[in-house]
Amino acid sequence: MKKLFILLCVFIFLLACNNSINNPEQLKNDKIRFEKNWKAFEKYHVGGVVNKDIDLFLELYSDSVKWSPPNWNNNQILGKKELKEAARNYMDNYENLRFTPGGAVIGGKGAYWGGSTFSDAGETNSSPDAVRIYGVWSGNHIESGAPFHLKFYIIQQFNKDGKVVSLNEWFDPSSIQVQIDEYLKKQK
Repeated sequence: MKKLFILLCVFIFLLACNNSINNPEQLKNDKIRFEKNWKAFEKYHVGGVVNKDIDLFLELYSDSVKWSPPNWNNNQILGKKELKEAARNYMDNYENLRFTPGGAVIGGKGAYWGGSTFSDAGETNSSPDAVRIYGVWSGNHIESGAPFHLKFYIIQQFNKDGKVVSLNEWFDPSSIQVQIDEYLKKQK
């Protein structure tokens, strides 16, 4: 009986260890999927904004996307319609838009991160579908010509079809107006 119990414990342990970290083939597939996801962000989100192509931008997002915008709105979750309006606002009011990936760690490399090893809630995962993205948006305000830079951080959750089903953003949209105001003061 004791040997059976030990064998059962070993079997359960080995089964529990069969995740992408210990499974080279799964790890390879997860890396491919992670790269596909962050490259989709660059192609559709960045490409749509830079080229002022709202349809290209929206291709990345599922019709039922849940969006938490960067500005505080009492934590109200918005949808694709509101995301489209916000993207359209940037496309209509700014030019020479560009995204420079990076800045996740001061002095470090990397702009795209997935999975987590540690959590205060004790929950970890190795999913390639939750992608954290860091970078800087820059461009010019069309009306004033003022240049701006905007530190940018988002988390996108992809579904199995490669569409974003949730988007959570953190950046300070009001800092653009501050930069415009400073630019206009210097022009006087």
